[in-house]
Amino acid sequence: MTAIVTTPFRVVNAENFKEDVSSTDNSVYVAIGKSDVWSTATSDLTDTTPFTPQDRLDDINTAYQNMIGMKKVTASDVSHIVPRYTWTSGRTYVAWDSEDPTIYDKEFYIITSEFKVYKCIKAPATASTIEPVHINTDPTSESDGYTWKYMYTVTVTAAEKFLTISYMPVSTLVFPTTGTVNGAVSSSTAVTLAAANEKIKVGQLVTGSGISGSVTVAAVSGTSVTLSSAQSISDTTVLTFGRFANTDVNYANQTAQINSLAATKAAGIERAEVTAGGSGYTSAPTVSITGDGSGATATATVAGGAVTAINITDKGTDYTVAQITLTGGGGTLGTARAVIAPQSGHGSDPISELGAFFVGLNVQLSGSEGGDLTVGNDFRQVSLIKNPEQFGSTDIATASTLRSRRSLVLASSAATTNFAVDQVIVGSSSGAKAYLVEIDTTNKVLYYYQNEKTGFIAFTQNDTITGTLPNGGSATLDQTSGTSWYGQATNGYGPEVKNASGQLIFLENRAPINRSSSQIEDIKLIVEF
Repeated sequence: MTAIVTTPFRVVNAENFKEDVSSTDNSVYVAIGKSDVWSTATSDLTDTTPFTPQDRLDDINTAYQNMIGMKKVTASDVSHIVPRYTWTSGRTYVAWDSEDPTIYDKEFYIITSEFKVYKCIKAPATASTIEPVHINTDPTSESDGYTWKYMYTVTVTAAEKFLTISYMPVSTLVFPTTGTVNGAVSSSTAVTLAAANEKIKVGQLVTGSGISGSVTVAAVSGTSVTLSSAQSISDTTVLTFGRFANTDVNYANQTAQINSLAATKAAGIERAEVTAGGSGYTSAPTVSITGDGSGATATATVAGGAVTAINITDKGTDYTVAQITLTGGGGTLGTARAVIAPQSGHGSDPISELGAFFVGLNVQLSGSEGGDLTVGNDFRQVSLIKNPEQFGSTDIATASTLRSRRSLVLASSAATTNFAVDQVIVGSSSGAKAYLVEIDTTNKVLYYYQNEKTGFIAFTQNDTITGTLPNGGSATLDQTSGTSWYGQATNGYGPEVKNASGQLIFLENRAPINRSSSQIEDIKLIVEF
C-alpha cells in the first residue's frame, strides 16, 4: 500500500495546534529548566553542545524534574510561520507549480526589504534583479522577467515577535468580530470581555453602544482590552471590533491584502509551460484548453519552427484539471501543460498557499516574573506543557506564571551566605541530594530540583542541609509548629504546579542561557508538522 500525508493535512494540523494553544479552554506554558551543566560524564555531550532529546518517556520525565518555572502562552504569542526567503539581487527563484511535489521545499516566494511578501508566478531561467514593491491586485511582471503576486505585508508587531533569520510570519486578514462587555465601564479605557477573542487586534476600530468618537484597540491581553480613549459602556454591551482605522500603520497593508483577495480568480490558469517545442511550425498553432473549468484562452509563440511559449490571454476560473492542445501552424509534436492556481486563486489564502505547516511561538521572560522565575542563574531546557495542574489540586493551572522548583525553608537563625547556586546540597539524615537553583536570603529559602544525577531521595524535616564545595555551608530546617517546611505551596515558597502534570508536547535542549533581574529573554520556538 502506498500513501502520502498531504501538505493541506500538515497545514490543518498546524492550524489546529495554533488554535489549541490560543484557546481559552487550554493552558499552555513555556517552561524553563536545568541549571546544572550538560556533562560528558552522563553522555550529555558538552555544555555548549547538548545532546538531542529523544522521544521517549525517560527524557520527558527528566525534563519535568529539571523544571524551574513556567510562563503561559497567549494567543498573541502564536503565529503560522514559513521558511524565510529574503529577496536578493542576483538570486534565482522558482515559480509556483501545481505539478511540483517538492514546491514547498523551494524558494517560490520572497520577503522584501519593505517586509512585503510576494509569490512568484512566472520565472525565467535567469536571476532576479528587480525587487518588487507594488501592491497591485493582479500578478505584475518586472523588467527582469519575473512575475510576482503581492500576498501581504508583515506588520511591525509580527516582525518583532516572529521574524527570524530563518523564518517569517504568515499574515491573515483581520475581519470584524465582536465581544461582550463583562461589567460596566465608566470613563475608562479598560474593558473586560466575557471571553477572550484571539481575532481582536491592536489598531481595530471599535463601535457599539456607548462608544463615542473614533476609538481603536490600544492593547489586548486575554479578556482585557484597552481602548484608545476613555469610554462609558454598560454591562453586556456587544462591541464590534472592525477593520483597522485609516490612521493605523497597518491600514494600507490590510487594505492592499483585502484588494488582492477580492481580485483573485478561483482556480484559474496563470501560466502554461512548453514541454516540447515540436518542429516544422511556420505559424503559431491554435491553442485549445479543455478541463473542468471555463474561460481560459491562450496563444502560442513560434521561433525557428518550434513553439517557444504559451501566453495565457484569459485565466478562466474553476479548473482542477486542464489540458492544452496545439493544432495547425504547419508543425507537429508541440506540447504544453497548464499550471493551475490554488482553488481560490493566488493570494486568497497565504497560510495554505505558502505551506505554513510551521507554528512559531514567542514568549518573553522579564526578570523574575514576580518571583516565579529564577534570576541569577541559567537554564538549558525549554519545553511546552499543555494543561499542567495546580500544586495540591487537580485543577488546570491558569496563572500567567508558575513556580515549579521545590523549596527548603531554613530555620530563622540559619545563615545562607555559605550556600551558592549550582551547588549540590545534601540532607544529613536522609542522604537526599539536589541542585541548588536559587537562594532567597531574606526569607531563608533554598530552591532546588532533583534529577537522575542527584537521585530522588526526599529530604526530611530533621535534615541538616549541607552544601558541597567550594562554600560548604550548612543549616537546619524550620521546625516551627505548623510550618510547611518543604515542597508546599501553602508557605508561599513551594511549587505552584504539580510535578509531571499536563502533557509535555515539545522539548528542546540548549546551551546555557544566563538570567538576571534586569534582562528579558526572548524565547522563540518553531514547531513543524
